[in-house]
Amino acid sequence: MNPDDTDRVIHITREEALSEHVEDMLKRQMSLRGDPGVTRDRRRNWFYQNWFVFAIVGMLGALAAWAITEPFFDDLLYYQGTISAVSQSEDLPEHSRSNDEDSDVPLRSLGSVIIKNETIILLPSTKEILADGGNVRLKPGTLKEGETIGVYVYYKQRAERSLAGARFIVRSPAPQSPDRARLSLDQLQSRKSAAGMLIFPLVAGLIGLFIGAADGLVCRLPRRALLCGFVGLLVGFVGGFICSLMADIIYAPLTQLAMKASEDENALSALGFVIQVVGRSFAWCLAGMAMGLGQGIALRSKRLLLYGLIGGVVGGLLGGMLFDPIDMILLGPDKPSAHWSRLVGFGVIGLCVGGMIGVVELLARDAWLRMTQGPLTGKEFLIFKDVMNVGASPRSDIYLFNDPLVAGQHAIIRALGDECEIEARESSNPVLLNNRPITRARLRHGDNVTIGRTAFVFQQRKS
Repeated sequence: MNPDDTDRVIHITREEALSEHVEDMLKRQMSLRGDPGVTRDRRRNWFYQNWFVFAIVGMLGALAAWAITEPFFDDLLYYQGTISAVSQSEDLPEHSRSNDEDSDVPLRSLGSVIIKNETIILLPSTKEILADGGNVRLKPGTLKEGETIGVYVYYKQRAERSLAGARFIVRSPAPQSPDRARLSLDQLQSRKSAAGMLIFPLVAGLIGLFIGAADGLVCRLPRRALLCGFVGLLVGFVGGFICSLMADIIYAPLTQLAMKASEDENALSALGFVIQVVGRSFAWCLAGMAMGLGQGIALRSKRLLLYGLIGGVVGGLLGGMLFDPIDMILLGPDKPSAHWSRLVGFGVIGLCVGGMIGVVELLARDAWLRMTQGPLTGKEFLIFKDVMNVGASPRSDIYLFNDPLVAGQHAIIRALGDECEIEARESSNPVLLNNRPITRARLRHGDNVTIGRTAFVFQQRKS
């Protein structure tokens, strides 16, 4: 080799080889050959992915439902006041005897106390909650007239006279608000029953509201967010109410069976625990059917409707399966209230429902556009109906905001069987396909679409 040839060697650094100029030249060369464009999409912002967005907003919707219903729902009714009388009799008062097999209150008694004209039976299982949060068996003889206590009670409403059995006793409790202190056990039970009826539909409704509105909010489409959110709330609430009635037909007998399978009246056996989990999973599976339908109904999209239905069912099933393990294993069964476990359980249900809707959409989608340049870089826009409008109008299916180079109705994307095509609405507002202006063209996997200052890559699931 001639030594002078060494002066003609071209040295290319790594930065130069990976520069945007080289990428643009490669795209132009492939466009001239008619090949689909290439995109080194390194900015895939995962937090715009629907599985993540839906999971987060689904959890927030469930937590909002918990915050609304929890102040009115008590696992055990809490009643507080000054003891006006104490009885050490080991026999139940005559009016308190019950032959009901489904009574929550055992027939054995260690005595009773009267608080604000309510007779509360002291049971062999009654425990005293200590200052450190632990508990010990109650010694009935330590209770004195004139002492102010708080009592967590089992309560059974009956025609002649209701039955209240103490589960936990709190000595020297904090003062109650006047409104709460005025409520009788019957009023507390009625409030608990009403809240219990609303838990299912409210959780389903608010998860539906948050999931339905999420995509519209991310895309800055307040009209779509309001419409989809309202439909999600309505469908979720009504569907949750209907499904809760259906679930009670199965869940209530399974709960009874779970308790009968347990020797200890205050704890479930392994078999009883499994039965309880199966019953609750089925109940939330039914409720999940209604949680993800809002967006599909509002946008009249069969694809979104199907994704929401399947994702809601699977997510409800998973969330229901995790609810009891969280409650009984992580937080323990021996507690007066399950409000913290309900908080975590509802959050898990919302997370599972929202996440599974996004996962089902991810796995089942046929074609989509991923924004590679623009304000929502990394977000994927599903081709969810046969004709979709793209433009700067808020009524567009794909809304390109804050871009002065985009017309109100800039382009149309059509789904034609297994194929998609894009068409420019006006010649004065070009659409670039692989850096070439087009009027109408068929889209292929990997094609780059540029509209104004916004760029997408078209992607299609392989057959």
